[in-house]
Amino acid sequence: MSSSRRSTVRTRNGSRSNKEEPADCPHDDTQHPNRLIKKPLLAALLSLLIPGAGQFYLRKKWRAITLFAIIGLLTFLVNWAFRTLEIGAITFGNITTSWLWIPLILLWLWNIWDAFFTAQDRKTSVFVAVVLAALILYTIAWVVTDVKLDRLVTRFGDAKVVVTKLVNPDYLQVYQNGEFKTCGWNCVFSTLEAKIQGRPAPLIQISRNVGDIFGRQGTVTATIWDKWFRGVRVGTRIPGFETGKLIETIAIGLLATLFSTILAIPVSFLAARNIMARVPGGNVIYYFFRTVLNIIRSVDTIIWGLLIIVGVGLGSFAGVIALTIHSIAALAKLYSEEIEHIDSGPVEAIEATGGNFFQVIRYAVIPQIIPSFLSYTLLRWDINMRSATVVGFVAGGGIGYFVLETIRQGGYEQYAAALWAIAVVIILVDAISSHWRNRILEDKPAAPRKTPWMRVRSLIYIFLGAAVFVYCWTITGIDFNKFFHPGATFGRLLRDFVSIDLSQQVLTLVTKQLITTVLQALLATTLGAIFAIPFSFLAAKNLTGKSRFSNWIYQLTRGLFNVLRSIEALLYVAIFVYWVGVGPFAGMMALAITSFALLGKLFSEAIENIETGPIEAVNATGANKYQMIQYAIVPQIVPPFLSYLIYQWDINIRMATIIGFAGGGGIGLTLNTYFGSLQYHKAGTVVAVIVLVVILLDFTSAKIREKFV
Repeated sequence: MSSSRRSTVRTRNGSRSNKEEPADCPHDDTQHPNRLIKKPLLAALLSLLIPGAGQFYLRKKWRAITLFAIIGLLTFLVNWAFRTLEIGAITFGNITTSWLWIPLILLWLWNIWDAFFTAQDRKTSVFVAVVLAALILYTIAWVVTDVKLDRLVTRFGDAKVVVTKLVNPDYLQVYQNGEFKTCGWNCVFSTLEAKIQGRPAPLIQISRNVGDIFGRQGTVTATIWDKWFRGVRVGTRIPGFETGKLIETIAIGLLATLFSTILAIPVSFLAARNIMARVPGGNVIYYFFRTVLNIIRSVDTIIWGLLIIVGVGLGSFAGVIALTIHSIAALAKLYSEEIEHIDSGPVEAIEATGGNFFQVIRYAVIPQIIPSFLSYTLLRWDINMRSATVVGFVAGGGIGYFVLETIRQGGYEQYAAALWAIAVVIILVDAISSHWRNRILEDKPAAPRKTPWMRVRSLIYIFLGAAVFVYCWTITGIDFNKFFHPGATFGRLLRDFVSIDLSQQVLTLVTKQLITTVLQALLATTLGAIFAIPFSFLAAKNLTGKSRFSNWIYQLTRGLFNVLRSIEALLYVAIFVYWVGVGPFAGMMALAITSFALLGKLFSEAIENIETGPIEAVNATGANKYQMIQYAIVPQIVPPFLSYLIYQWDINIRMATIIGFAGGGGIGLTLNTYFGSLQYHKAGTVVAVIVLVVILLDFTSAKIREKFV
């Protein structure tokens, strides 16, 4: 029962009357020591002294932490940008400062105003704060990334040359003037026209470049299999099929996915909180493995490749190991999260029957996780196939190494042939992976009893799988002797690598390049999103209509997204380096292309998944198409769009750490320089900083999505 108290009030005629009031009357805070007494001036004063302090006093903890972090970070950036690069420098008499302090001061004042109004239970618009923060961030990012839009115009002739070569890949050749020349589309059409008209025309042949990419008949080194089945000595050169670089890349992706899956499954149980909680000392094991997985995931495959080649040498084997290491961490994290979200009912049921720990795993956990594990494995295969196309940049195997060599030689027609081949393969892998994932995750009735033909078919699949595995093993040169007996300098590399250099000179350079990398990713994400938003509406099936013209628009836009996102940003850098020059601007443009493609696909899928009810309600009022989009679609897509934007920025930061290897600037260029000059102690510093920043941003982006999306 609630308590009450009596109070005396004076009526209009001056008489007194007694009135019962509830004991928790809001105007009397003295009766409730736990009640917050909001004092607007005190809150404003606290926020004046420390950003967010007033909000923290008002128990708005997340708002306080956000304001403190943003204003603190922007203060550091403005000061760093002015002292290092003189960004925003203005002079008043004998005083030189940065005009960026003005929007920062205004943001600080807004923080005071927000605390004052929050104390009065009044809302303040965050629009002004967002604009001020964006003005500071994008001004610094624009200068740091060395954005020079005039290059896109003044050097358009260079871009035209590259594009012409890219649309004329080196698949066909003709023999003219004593040498073989690439036969592009104009050559093909003119030759066909000459043959139709009966005029002499050169003979078109398959280019040697096709053999480099897809393979050719030639000589190969005999393996143990040749010794068993053909009776030849291992190591001798014999006639055979020379594997193409693209086939080698597919093998790298397949083996890395297989090895990482096998190793990630047991690790995932050790990194699952609900499983380790049932084991003595399990919490220590859980936190240890989660920390290790986060560190390994933070280091890109390219960086792992740089370390591995010192131990096992250049080649596809190094690429397989590098991809496997990164994939183990990525898959184990996904698997462990799936284990943590299983239904606890079957677990409790098995425990109620007296089942031990291993019986619980076998009969209650594993049956629930098999579909999701298969789905994540297929998704990882898709990702590994993309990564395998670039790991050769440093590991020396697969199509990545081939692309690197063609770029060095200026052979953009050969580079184009590799790009188109990669795009086709990745699109096929994406389609197959997506189809199988959908079939695995869809609800289906129990499979019928196996017929003899089904058993035979399963045996055929097993035999084919074994044959593919053996072939991939052979062409990638898997040799575990190298893995367990690394090169003589590998131990010294590891010692130098963990002996990180914290000298002022190194830290200053690493800080500059790291800021460049993060802001480069921010600009790329923003630019990609600006173009992706309108295109995503054209790629949404539920908005394009059913007419033939609309269907063509839908198919073309979706096709554009699929082609562009099938190629890694590292491969795009080579194009933009030729266009705008070496540096962070080229890297930013490359990241913007991949951001446009991936965000366009994700945005269009978000639009296709909206509820139709609001659309029908708005249409019923007689609204036109633009009003329908504004009032029925936009309110539904804003949350997923924000989530995807944060997700893409997270991806771009990871990618921005390696695009410097191809001339894209940023921290990747610094890391490549240190590795190339054998300064492993400085390279260790770069990697340590990358790990810390990626983990911090990963945590921050997850919290932002959780809080606001």
